[in-house]
Parts: sequence; structure tokens; C-alpha cells
Amino acid sequence: MPSLGLGLGLRFIMMRRKPKNVQPISELSFGAKVKSPGTKYNGVPIIWLIGHKTADRVKLITEKIITLKCFDAKEPDNPDNNRKNHGNNRYSQSNIDQWLNSAAGAGVWYSARHIYDAPPTNANVYSNYNEYDAEAGFLANFEEAFRNAILDTTIRVAKNTVTDGGGYEDITRKVYLLSNTEVGLANEKGIAEGSKWDLFNDVNRRKAYPTAEAVNASEYTDSNLNASSAWYWWLRTPYADYSNYARCVRSSGSIASDSIAFFGDRGVRPALELPLTVMVSDAPDNDGAYIIQWRGN
Repeated sequence: MPSLGLGLGLRFIMMRRKPKNVQPISELSFGAKVKSPGTKYNGVPIIWLIGHKTADRVKLITEKIITLKCFDAKEPDNPDNNRKNHGNNRYSQSNIDQWLNSAAGAGVWYSARHIYDAPPTNANVYSNYNEYDAEAGFLANFEEAFRNAILDTTIRVAKNTVTDGGGYEDITRKVYLLSNTEVGLANEKGIAEGSKWDLFNDVNRRKAYPTAEAVNASEYTDSNLNASSAWYWWLRTPYADYSNYARCVRSSGSIASDSIAFFGDRGVRPALELPLTVMVSDAPDNDGAYIIQWRGN
């Protein structure tokens, strides 16, 4: 007959080995929330929405606007006067694209992507609002397991007809902004930049609210900029008739044509893609989010 101590020891080992209750992320429906508690921005975990699924991946976008930043800073040496004074709307050369895909530390994520490029310093953004050259790259905020799990994604981006020749280019990224097409708005110059995500099945799905932390961190203030009101957020699509305007979603959920690249008062909602095999908890937490279960958690 085993001793009481041995029995308790075996029971303890069995309890420790009991598998967690998990499910594949592929089981979640569109609009479900997920998070990885150690991946934070402005000190709080980033909450993501299930936005779309394909045969081998799930596409996520932040539930809310997590920060306010310019699309691209003005380029003082650029011979194109609009880009010189108002920034560049070519997404592949933009500051926001570079920042989103960098894991570099504070103040070192930026490097020039073309001869006229300039960083989003205080002097290079509209009215000195929300410069971010001194921040760490966005991916520096991620847990290593999360960062390593992000899939490379080839995205299509329209080009303006003024300086960039029109048409489109395909680029590969880890993190990206959505396009007109993906949020269910009209294709720019008839160019489909990907396909519409299932999440964006009506205008209300396009409305986005900033986090309280994004509002508090913003140097730009407005009575309508608060955590209870929808706000503007950037898309990667250029307004193709100009060299310095980029598309964004209005607070109403409609498309905006008045957003100049160096405006630091527009919101950012990053998107990324994970394998369908990633596991999450089988029940949401107090935030209503399913917890991503990285190997070893």
C-alpha cells in the first residue's frame, strides 16, 4: 500500500501534466478577439480581431486604433513640392511601413529608403504632432514567440499616377496597413489591392475607436478624439491623383480623400497573419479575448 505522501506526490505530478483547454485559432469566428498578454503597446496588451481566413492562415487587425502617427514625414529635399512639404504617399517607402516592420530599439528603427527620405521627427510632421522617430520599432513590443510566428505576407499596393507611374507593386511584409479593397471600399483606379476581408461586411465594421492609451499619448487633441468616439485611421492605399495624399477611413466608416501623409492625427491599426495551427484558450478572459497559447506557455 503506497504511503499518503507518495499518493499526494503522484496526484501533484498528474495535475501539473493536465493539458490546458485550448483550441485552434481557426475555430474562432470573424470579429472574435485574441491577445497575447506579453505583447503590449503603450503599456497594455494589444487586442486583435479575427478578420479573415484562408486555407492556411488567419488574418488579424487590432481591435482599436492603438496609436496616432503620420503615414510619412515631409521630405525637405524632395524636388516634388507636395512631398517636400507634405510627405510621400508611396506605401513601400513610407515611415509607417518601416516602423511597423522593425524590431529595432528606441531611436534606431529608421533608415532612408530613397534619396529624399526623411524621418518622422518633430520638425517633419504636421504642427509637430506625434513624431515617432525616437520610438522603438513596432515589433520590438512583441513577445519573441509571437514575432516569430508572424507569416510573411505579399500585399498589393496601388501607386499614384503623378510621380510613381500608376499601376501597382507587390511587396512582402510581416505587418501592414489594410487597403481600400480589404475594408470593402472602392478600388483605387480600379486596382484590387487584395480581396475584401470577411470582417468588413458593413460600414459599421469600418468604424474604429482609439484606445484610452492612444488618446492620452497623443500630442494632438480634439473634443472628438476620445475612447468613446470613432476616429480616422490610415489605409495603405494612396489617393492616386496626388503624390502626398493617402486614403484613410473616416469616423463615419466612409473613405477619406483629405488625409495628407504628414498628418500625425490619424490612427494606426496594424494587421498581420498567423498560421491556422496557432492555439488559443477555449474561453475568453475578462477583456472578452481568447489568449494565444505559445509553445511552452
